[in-house]
Amino acid sequence: MVAFSDPQVILFVADCEAAARFYARFGFVETFRTTEQPPAKIELTLGGFCLGLALPGPAAASHGITPVTRGHRACIALWTDDVDAAYAMALEGGAADRAGPHPFLDGRLRVAFVEDPDGHPVQLVQRVDGPRP
Repeated sequence: MVAFSDPQVILFVADCEAAARFYARFGFVETFRTTEQPPAKIELTLGGFCLGLALPGPAAASHGITPVTRGHRACIALWTDDVDAAYAMALEGGAADRAGPHPFLDGRLRVAFVEDPDGHPVQLVQRVDGPRP
């Protein structure tokens, strides 16, 4: 049987360093970057989750893929203990507002949606009645 480990989601972005600064606001820590200037890829981790930020052009040229660079291609969900503060922090960091903090699932959760500077949706989620499921 083939073994797998260390999964990561890779988002195609216009500027890896700018995207890394945005996600660092939420506690992501850089663990890798390519040596080119500007870097073609930066990897960040948070709580065991790895997020790759890659330029679409080099990915297409190196790997023969066709990166999708428009539309909501993925959604990053970040659990927090204060969705209102996280939402304000995201907006201050350059996120676009999509849906301010509001109750969800009969008030058990409080959620907000923003888009990162490259248009990827980011869902901020707070459990209202106890720890995260």
